[in-house]
Amino acid sequence: MLMMITTVVSLIAQVPPAQVGDPMVISAGNDVGWQVDNPAEALRVLQETGALRGDTRRLEEHWANVGADYARHGVNAFEPYVKWGLLEPQEGAWDPEFYDAELALFKAHGLKWVPFLIAGPAYATPPWFKESDESVFAVDLVTGEVSRDQSIWNPALKPRVRSWLERFFAHYDASDMQAVLLGISGVFGESIYTAGGNLWTHIWDGPYPQHVGWWCGDAHARADFRAAMEAKYGTIEALNAAWSGDFGGFEDLEPFVPYATLPDRARLDMARWYMGAMTEFAEWWAMTVREIAPEVPILMCTGGHASPELGADMSAQTKAMARHGAGMRITNEASDYGSNYHLTRHISSASRLYDTYFGYEPAGEVSADGIVARVYNALASGAWELFHYDNPPQGERGERYLRYLDLMTIREPVVDVGLFWSRDSTDLGLAHDLPILGATLRDVVDLEYTDELMISDGALDGLSCLVWGSGLVTEAETAEAIHQAVQAGMTLVTPAGWDPRSPEGEPVFPSGTVTATAFAGRVPVTALPTSGPTTPWRDGEFHGPEPDNIWHSGTVCWTEGSVRLHLPEAGGERFKLRYRTGSVQEPVRVLAGDEELLTLAPGTTGEIDVTLPGPAGADVTVTLETQSWCPAEVEGASDTRQLGILLGGLVVGAAAEPTSPIAAVTRIGEGWLVEAAVAGAEGVADAVGELIRNAEDYGIEPFRPELAAGSLRDQVYLTVTTTDILLYNHGDAAVTVDLPGGPVEIPGHDIVSVPR
Repeated sequence: MLMMITTVVSLIAQVPPAQVGDPMVISAGNDVGWQVDNPAEALRVLQETGALRGDTRRLEEHWANVGADYARHGVNAFEPYVKWGLLEPQEGAWDPEFYDAELALFKAHGLKWVPFLIAGPAYATPPWFKESDESVFAVDLVTGEVSRDQSIWNPALKPRVRSWLERFFAHYDASDMQAVLLGISGVFGESIYTAGGNLWTHIWDGPYPQHVGWWCGDAHARADFRAAMEAKYGTIEALNAAWSGDFGGFEDLEPFVPYATLPDRARLDMARWYMGAMTEFAEWWAMTVREIAPEVPILMCTGGHASPELGADMSAQTKAMARHGAGMRITNEASDYGSNYHLTRHISSASRLYDTYFGYEPAGEVSADGIVARVYNALASGAWELFHYDNPPQGERGERYLRYLDLMTIREPVVDVGLFWSRDSTDLGLAHDLPILGATLRDVVDLEYTDELMISDGALDGLSCLVWGSGLVTEAETAEAIHQAVQAGMTLVTPAGWDPRSPEGEPVFPSGTVTATAFAGRVPVTALPTSGPTTPWRDGEFHGPEPDNIWHSGTVCWTEGSVRLHLPEAGGERFKLRYRTGSVQEPVRVLAGDEELLTLAPGTTGEIDVTLPGPAGADVTVTLETQSWCPAEVEGASDTRQLGILLGGLVVGAAAEPTSPIAAVTRIGEGWLVEAAVAGAEGVADAVGELIRNAEDYGIEPFRPELAAGSLRDQVYLTVTTTDILLYNHGDAAVTVDLPGGPVEIPGHDIVSVPR
């Protein structure tokens, strides 16, 4: 059985499809071009013949010309888009001709198939169903617009899907399937809500609303929301107390957009219900397929970056899949390893906790060097499957796959350090810097991601260290579980002065335990929380963090217009802030309260350096008052965002630059609280790297000696597995690292395996 770490919860209903040491599944896909040449051709075929695809000519020509290249490059399965509409183009009619032809060619070339079974999204749902009385389209709460994708709450959808699945598995032999991939929702099939499409999704419906939103405005969704809130609270009085509301009864409730002005608990209840509904729908699909096809491996297709609007609760979906012997396919990789790692690690960590399997798929363009990054991500994470769109691999790109075929086996990573992904903070919009933190930390150590649900299921067991550096809000019971783990011997790393709270605003661990100021050095504005009041915080509209290509200090962010920085007890202190004004038409005003401190000329880059007015210890609010501008309109760039001013590192007070990345170490029971001297991703990562190299200098149990070789922020990545040490150089130049067994050279953009 594939067992990556000791788990408290064992949920597998079936034996996973492979064991550690078995060959990985390498699958390729995208058969759309064999069905039709292009979207216009597809629409013409539909209008002229009533068919939803062309003949099999393109398919047969492709496999006759390049079919041998798949197996030669390690591909052992092909994934076609098996759409409900293509198999049942008319109600009750069954048309498997195209997929029969595909399967015959896969088998003739020694491949199995991974049918991507899609029903619900507009491009896969047959026109006859969409035009029937049974159809219920998703409705966005924000705009009131109606999609062409089915609402997951549509009561008529499940019986139709089950009937279609039964017919599919009656027609096709499960032994020919490497796995089945489930495409249940979204625009393309992921277990998320409608989130943006393209020309291919417009083929038969034309353009329709496909934006990210809150797609729960239909009558069935509204009824489900009321029932869920009544089941949780029991009485309307209890709900009103939690939400600070005055509802007369549960019948008065409606799903709502969880704007920041609403109480945190109400916003979290809305997000939990919205994501929970998608998890329940995904589990129904997995349960149904498992009942119909007991032996076939199942992968749930999910994607996105875990925002509540998308609806994918990664750990909850993984736990639900594991109950039915199913795994996860996460579809959001591109070429950068750090970004890929952050976007996929939640799924792989949850899969290890819940004892199931997983695969990776790109959602963006992947360069030749990006193929290496994806291969390493799969190998070092213990993936069962690596999917790609090289159809088939050839040339320089094919060489990348051939180079690593000997390494393509399932591994068991040995991970001692965790990163806490506060689901509460993410859903409240208070963890914008988490992607940068995750990617930056990975440069110094391999991590297990964990959230509130996973911690309640024992995810802290076996971790020697946990990093909590983004998202100050979490449930009181989660913070207490972290506290108990520290008392039992775990090390917790936070920024200095870390002061978390519950959704109700009550302090939680380690609040009250930290010893150092949160502003011992320069802090990126991206690291500031969006609510206070006990530490400096920000409000206004900010774009997400992006790499600092000006001062090379980590991350920066653009505002959308005027913003405020709230600085408790900062009166009389020195205030420094890096900025770039860009193409604003008027000077940017910098105010402390109502007092104008200075103006910043358009098109300038520099640093504000002033003494804040007011009595010593007074709270000060600094306002950056600016117009907005659009690069696409002013500079002819492709960036269509409305921008105000670019903000970089912030310093409050006259504190000297820290002499050590670690500001303080506090003993708590048998464990330790370690505070990074500088807040933000780089400061926290440097503190973790220092701890890995020199833990004994701080009185802390040493880490595995192998980890020191990868503990610098240098784009050289190290993973320890039960069988080898995997090293990856994401840079261009060769690098030599010193392992306990001796130095090892890693060429640029290459992977090296060193046996343990």
